[in-house]
Amino acid sequence: MPKIIIVYDDSMKVCGRAKTILGEKSYGEMILKRESMFLRMKEIVKTIKGVDIVKLKKVDSFNLNNYSSDTIFFHLLASSAVLATEEFKLLIEKVKYAKNNYIVKDEGKIHGAIVHNKMEYVIFLDGYKETRRIDHSYGDCIDTNIFVDLSDYEKLLLFISGGFESRYFNSLQGDANTVTKHSSDKKKMKKEYSYYWLLPEPMKSWMVMPYNYEECETSASYTMERMPMTDIAIRWTHSAIDLDEFRKILDKSFYYFGCRNKKEITSREYCKTRDRLYLDKLNSRIIELKKMDEYSCLADLVKIGTDYPSIDEIVENYKKVYRKVLAKNKERKYLSVIGHGDFFFANMLYSKELNMLKLIDPKGALRESDLWTDPYYDIAKLSHSVCGNYDFFNTGSYSIDLNSRLKFELNVFTDNTKEKEIFKKYLDANGYDYYVVRIYEASLFLSMLPLHIDNLHKVLGFVLNAINIIEEVDENV
Repeated sequence: MPKIIIVYDDSMKVCGRAKTILGEKSYGEMILKRESMFLRMKEIVKTIKGVDIVKLKKVDSFNLNNYSSDTIFFHLLASSAVLATEEFKLLIEKVKYAKNNYIVKDEGKIHGAIVHNKMEYVIFLDGYKETRRIDHSYGDCIDTNIFVDLSDYEKLLLFISGGFESRYFNSLQGDANTVTKHSSDKKKMKKEYSYYWLLPEPMKSWMVMPYNYEECETSASYTMERMPMTDIAIRWTHSAIDLDEFRKILDKSFYYFGCRNKKEITSREYCKTRDRLYLDKLNSRIIELKKMDEYSCLADLVKIGTDYPSIDEIVENYKKVYRKVLAKNKERKYLSVIGHGDFFFANMLYSKELNMLKLIDPKGALRESDLWTDPYYDIAKLSHSVCGNYDFFNTGSYSIDLNSRLKFELNVFTDNTKEKEIFKKYLDANGYDYYVVRIYEASLFLSMLPLHIDNLHKVLGFVLNAINIIEEVDENV
């Protein structure tokens, strides 16, 4: 049986409206659920006997010398993503018996070409170098619906927005018009659904309206309209947001913060809410973390790889800096606001063309009193996307390396220096202290440890990130 080589053609530049989502990344570099599209393709190919894959970045540089004359080549465009894995495997099984050349297409879109030997593939590449397209008349036609064309903006939007990284207790399903969220955590789902209907009317305009709430014995669900825009995290992690658009997003965000219903409360009430969010929650989450099987491994990593002997020592240092920051920043007026509760990029849908911001997945509420929170909380959540690079952890765009002292060093694959400076100016202009925001943000990363324990590498990244934030604040206050 001849060998099959899938030539994953990632040589074409992303252009048109698709570039507003993917930026300068190629289709093969597009990240979905912590993996690039090319790596996802490699994982599929690994499961098919007698098939290898090679990534083609430059057509002129492809070396065919190592392939036998009877090798079958499947030249697959990187802009064609596999929707149905089992059907794709079945197609490859059929390719093994190819005696002619074929084009693979659906609805007029060509996804690739199957070339039945090396000599024919040399001829194919010579023509492809000139035109950079696969001609409809190249070979017999195989019609299939197992791919999606990522160069089509609407299809890209539908494909990538359906790939939200939900935690283990959530799942998302949908079509071109709606998204339905399911979860085994019925109380959480009820709170998210009820939140919208408890909001004051003017604040409802910021939210995507939920409807069709349903409960069964093991789960609950509700449905929302699918908005014609991506969440900001997708475009942020693909470097598709320039500084001008970033400022527009902050304009909208801080306008929202200013629109929140607010009320004056006593200093005692204010401090109680603040400590509940940034101290009590952290304490309870650390207790929860210590009960988990993975904790001992994480504790050992912290002990040998950081300057702290334990996670408890990190938390104690956080509390010391927390008290230090608040001692220098006394509130002149004690306010409570109606908050979203999870205001970060993955829960923010933004359209550059419409300059429209819509919010999804609030923390939730079962009664009106649950809506109220500390004015800084949503801003700290936003900061953990802007300054803390939270969304890059979700895409796996970071590394944990050993430095010259044989200690762990966190490296996030982005440079947000300019965005941080812009964010600081917005905070200052709107009366929020940068270092108060950052120390609250550190508590968010530490509080999330038990929630992400299914990915211990990411949890260690959160620990190192929190240490960096705490030490930055400590040095500057």
